[in-house]
Amino acid sequence: MGKGNGDGFDEATLEVYKECFRLMDIDKDGVINKTDLRASFDNIGRLVMDDELNSMLSEVGGPCTYDALIKMFEAKMSGGPNDPDDLIVSAFKAFDEEVEEKIKGVMVKRHIMDAANFRHILTTFGDKLNQEEMDEIWDELEFDDNKDVLTKSAVDMFVPGAMDEKPEEEEEKKEGDAAGEAAPEDGAEKKKKKKKKKAAK
Repeated sequence: MGKGNGDGFDEATLEVYKECFRLMDIDKDGVINKTDLRASFDNIGRLVMDDELNSMLSEVGGPCTYDALIKMFEAKMSGGPNDPDDLIVSAFKAFDEEVEEKIKGVMVKRHIMDAANFRHILTTFGDKLNQEEMDEIWDELEFDDNKDVLTKSAVDMFVPGAMDEKPEEEEEKKEGDAAGEAAPEDGAEKKKKKKKKKAAK
């Protein structure tokens, strides 16, 4: 695999990427492997399955060296397989956690990010935000009852509507709800039939 020369990024950005690579290369062998990647996510408190780790590493198209990583970023930013919007959403989803909670008797799925981790990312990597900028962003975010950031509110600041439910997803949800409602009715119908049989006897 050819080397990424980093022409698409300025020196400051490349320095950030180098530092991130250094932090993620746990065994310091110059290649980020699945063990390194898993440990990196463990360090921020996120459990990642093997399939997800394999998918991340497969995007590099070979050994995940620093040069290969930069080449992949350059391909994405220059209109490669993923457009910039997809890249932004994927970046947020790397820190996203899906949770289920009961609201008014109904189980609802939510996507959240740990607020402390999210603040750390914004003030440590890339174009670091100062306190005033952080306060402005924090005012725009939405939080759950545990004060965790609702991922959709953060993504919407950069790519509005990217995490909205698609029509087909909403349709599947409605069908699932309808099936759930139909089950008790079937049960009630069976009870009625049993009562009729008893009355006949």
